[in-house]
Amino acid sequence: MVSYLSMAQKQFHQMDQGLDRIIAFLRRPLKLLGLDVLDSNWKLTPLTIVTISMFILQHYSSAWFLMTHLDSFVLFTECFSTSGVGLEIAIRMGLLLYHRELLNETIEIIKNQKRSEAFIQLSNEFNKIVSVSVHMIAVIYMSTMIFELTPIVYPDPNKSNLPLAIYIPHIPHDVAPYWHLNYVYHTVLNFVCVMFLVAVDGTLVLSILAAVYQIKGLKLCLQELDTGAEQTVLHRELVRICQTHQSIKQFIRLLEQTYYLDLLIDFGLVCLILCMGLNVIAVDIMQPIGFYLISVAFQLFLLCSCGNLLLIESDSLSNCVYSIDWHVMPLPEQKMLMFMIANAQKPQVLSGIFMPLIMSSFMSPLSHSIYLDVWYGSMPFWYEKN
Repeated sequence: MVSYLSMAQKQFHQMDQGLDRIIAFLRRPLKLLGLDVLDSNWKLTPLTIVTISMFILQHYSSAWFLMTHLDSFVLFTECFSTSGVGLEIAIRMGLLLYHRELLNETIEIIKNQKRSEAFIQLSNEFNKIVSVSVHMIAVIYMSTMIFELTPIVYPDPNKSNLPLAIYIPHIPHDVAPYWHLNYVYHTVLNFVCVMFLVAVDGTLVLSILAAVYQIKGLKLCLQELDTGAEQTVLHRELVRICQTHQSIKQFIRLLEQTYYLDLLIDFGLVCLILCMGLNVIAVDIMQPIGFYLISVAFQLFLLCSCGNLLLIESDSLSNCVYSIDWHVMPLPEQKMLMFMIANAQKPQVLSGIFMPLIMSSFMSPLSHSIYLDVWYGSMPFWYEKN
């Protein structure tokens, strides 16, 4: 018996270590940028000021570049698209700092989830799914660093053979050492964007999947419920299940309160970025901005697929409650199940105010981007004529 308990404790310890490794992986980029708000003692540091200053310079550089390149459709739209990425990160950076207390509360709830012997396999599955998702995010986002090789493999004289369609304002950009200074600025800026998005989107995916697997755990409790047990024991177990259901709903409300503005920014700016980027690709399919578009589309796909899992699991919860042998239970316990079924009728869905986080919302920005791309398809010719 002692060895059995020690084995279970060892498995719980391994699960905790796996979750701690995932959280540490997500905190590493934030520490690098001076934005580790998951640390309860976080304070503003010089590194934080440097990171914020880089994005202030990026927006000023973009505005200056747009005003001086109105005659070039490709450069204008490429700069507009990359500016959308910068704007998304700047806004989400502000939201990260503003919601840091809610975010810390979310992470604490995930780390302190109740576990039992029956949930060992489910918890292991959760850790594996989250680990794969987070590392996939890192790989896809880091692939955009290939963008920095464009001066070598696909030099563009219109951009002075620089990776991005922006320059540091008021200094030369096509002669040494200023060309090298602009190149270093582009590389560091891209790296900062990637690190920030890996941490923020990875934390969002972790939070959504935690809600999904909490619902799966609740279903497991219902399936293992001994409906023929003594009434006192059965009542106590049903009370615990109902309390767990309420805590899951509160956790999902906390997620929506924390992330609804992030999701609104994602949906709004992703559509803009895809639209402007597709215009660039339509003119010249060899444009390296395609790396950005793949990363942006993957970002929206992963978030919507996780949100869709939450919808599916929560939508089937009432059927799971009804499928147990409720007809052999005493009348008071049957009434408890009726209230739980009624309480589970509305599926739990995260939303960005206007659009729910489901797969149909992933298709909507893509279809709108393609429509706008076709609608603006004559714009390159308009620029050429004028």
